[in-house]
Amino acid sequence: MKNLLSTLFSVFTVQQSPSPNEKVDPAKEALAVVTQLFEAMQARDADGIRATFVSDGQLAIAQKRNGQTTVRTMTAEAFAKSISEGEGVYRERMYKPEALVTGDLVTVRGRYSFYVDDRFSHCGLNSFHLMRTRQGWKIVNAASTLEFDGCEPESKVKN
Repeated sequence: MKNLLSTLFSVFTVQQSPSPNEKVDPAKEALAVVTQLFEAMQARDADGIRATFVSDGQLAIAQKRNGQTTVRTMTAEAFAKSISEGEGVYRERMYKPEALVTGDLVTVRGRYSFYVDDRFSHCGLNSFHLMRTRQGWKIVNAASTLEFDGCEPESKVKN
């Protein structure tokens, strides 16, 4: 029980509030972390990917094929390893991301497109939950849909 409380305290401990003179935009800071994740994915930088997550962060991926939905979950560690060991250059971009700020929690969501070696692969919806920690904003969990049919690459989406 003591270890559980210690873990919960370390995950949910917030950094000190900025002084009144500081202009901090939590939405922009959270979006920057998501961008940092995508850049680390493109560079296949496992440490960079891990740096965007809390130590026990996780992801869920929903994929529908032949009318059946499957959901996979993985730790941030497993995700970082799979990306760093993958083949090709991965480029993921969210367009028109939205950020909802509630105190020390920011939800970032938006449609995305995913390319491998400049070839369109798939698209879907990303949703990231980030919390303010002593080290700054970190992803605690993420969920994405993987869509292969009927999605348009980002370049074809009207603004």
